Amino acid sequence: MSNIEYLPGIKVGDKIDLNDPKYADKKKEFPKPESYLPQLKIRLAALADRLNSEHGDFLTSDGQMQMSGSEADYDRVLMSEKVQDWAADEAQTPTEWLARREKNPSNITEIATTLLFDKILGENFIIVRASIYDDYENGADQLIIDKATGAVVCGLDDVIGHLSDDRDDKKPEKIKRKMAAGGAKIKYGATVKAGKLVKQELSHIPLFYFSLSKEELNGLLRSLTAAAGDDEPSPAEKAVYVKLVSSLQEQSDHFMYDARLHPRLQDNLRNFRPSLDRMSAYSHLEKDAYAEKL
Repeated sequence: MSNIEYLPGIKVGDKIDLNDPKYADKKKEFPKPESYLPQLKIRLAALADRLNSEHGDFLTSDGQMQMSGSEADYDRVLMSEKVQDWAADEAQTPTEWLARREKNPSNITEIATTLLFDKILGENFIIVRASIYDDYENGADQLIIDKATGAVVCGLDDVIGHLSDDRDDKKPEKIKRKMAAGGAKIKYGATVKAGKLVKQELSHIPLFYFSLSKEELNGLLRSLTAAAGDDEPSPAEKAVYVKLVSSLQEQSDHFMYDARLHPRLQDNLRNFRPSLDRMSAYSHLEKDAYAEKL
């Protein structure tokens, strides 16, 4: 009787350790993140409508900062030409390239974390996606704006490997380089002045990255799209939020006292620290107690 291998390296009677990383892909199968896109876009449009009604017409239906002003038309043409070039490099039409980019897990993470932060912090912070220009040219995904102080930080979203212990060092190094170069520049930005949101070009803005494993992203997507009108964060949403804010704190601590940074970037880091402390308060309090503390 021959020894038949039902799996490579496994014979009849052998024990299989399902915790072995080499079986992880077989053990955990998730829906593709792009399958959540239709529901996410509906919620993103609702977020944009709400913020536009509260603060004026400054967001697109995708929750991105509008490009307005004397150079906006020129910048739109410039971005269109860039997309054409990038698409041509990959033997695609611009429509195909944009559709593929929209389905990219990092783009879906950007939408999901925008919705998550708005759900938890929306009464006290404005969380929006950066304009197309600032996305392509300045490498910014999100803006987090403190309603009380006008302090702003930028976020970059990323998805790491299938296993929660996978790591990708490219994003932290990119952040270090940008911070060493003076922080983020946001051409189509916004801040709060005298209690009102105003459009304003921003410079020397702290830039941080958010990383989620594919398991965490899947749990967040499933939760965000599960129940319409549920204002209370689910355990999955709160767990991701706590992780992201803890990461913000760690990165802020890392850069806070770096004397090599541009003085205005150092000032902006210090100015956002009270905002970050308020954001982190949710990690330790129930929502009602958190609201009372704010």
